Amino acid sequence: MKSSTRMIKLGWVLTWLSALNMMGDSTGKLFFHPAQLLLEFHRLGEAESTMIPVGLLQFTVALVYLIPRTSILGSVLMTGFLGGAEAIQTRVNGSGAFLITLPLFLGLLAWAGIWLRDERLRNLLPLRTPLPSRSQSDITAPASPSSSPR
Repeated sequence: MKSSTRMIKLGWVLTWLSALNMMGDSTGKLFFHPAQLLLEFHRLGEAESTMIPVGLLQFTVALVYLIPRTSILGSVLMTGFLGGAEAIQTRVNGSGAFLITLPLFLGLLAWAGIWLRDERLRNLLPLRTPLPSRSQSDITAPASPSSSPR
């Protein structure tokens, strides 16, 4: 399927939305350390000492995802990062349905952005395969009833 300009623009919008989400979340871990974030880290069973390395990893993954040459690698890394977030939220009691499904939604958003703007990925992972074209020679006439011996 050929890329239209609308597909490419929508793909970039989705790409930026998912990357800005990762970058915004990482800046809280890197610079601010608000009390609510620290409480959430403790609720999830994570040590405060892991906050800065996780923030650096998250920011780096978002940057790799935004670079067009490395966007596929970035989406694979983002999927792994969000899978870990999904696993932690599922493990901990008290996470609501929103917190459990949010990483899944963000991963789908990231892949949808790349899928819309990268024709090679659409050829590799088509939503549906085109029907094979049938030429006249492929269509055979119905077989005539053969005479069977009595």
